[in-house]
Amino acid sequence: MSMMGTLRVDDKARAGAPDKSPDASGGFRLAMREFASGVTVVATGQGDGRCGCTATAIASLSMNPPSLVVCLNQATSTLAALRREGVFSVNILAGHQQDLAERFAGRDGAQGAARFAGGDWAPLTTGAPALFDALAVLDCRVEDIVDRHTHAIVIGAVEAVRLSGAPAALLHWRSHFETLE
Repeated sequence: MSMMGTLRVDDKARAGAPDKSPDASGGFRLAMREFASGVTVVATGQGDGRCGCTATAIASLSMNPPSLVVCLNQATSTLAALRREGVFSVNILAGHQQDLAERFAGRDGAQGAARFAGGDWAPLTTGAPALFDALAVLDCRVEDIVDRHTHAIVIGAVEAVRLSGAPAALLHWRSHFETLE
């Protein structure tokens, strides 16, 4: 028997839940804010054709062969470039890289290759841009892209991995960045 209870409407005030929407999407958004996740920059392209975005929806898919999934909004230029290039990097950000997370999330208005300013980027095995001092970099080839609703599920075959050994991770929780040491 499950120990997990269901929040009833009359329990909302006691639980401090501000959601008053009649549909599930409002509650779903609030529930997903409670899921703390690592912060990554997904990047692709070369030179002036580079682009990337901040992504928190990533997960390992398989250890053998090493593969992962990344969920990207269908409207992003990063997804369009990733479809063209066929390769990408997943840069797991360190605690001191909040400025990069915000830049790649578009919060300062920078777009395309301009988002790469302020970081030490170099290509790895596939040629996708990799952030030198990220906690870890996963260099991937696109294995498949599955379109669903507003997002695409990108399955990446991991070609190479680089670890930096930085002391802290950057997390996203309740729509804010936090550092985990």
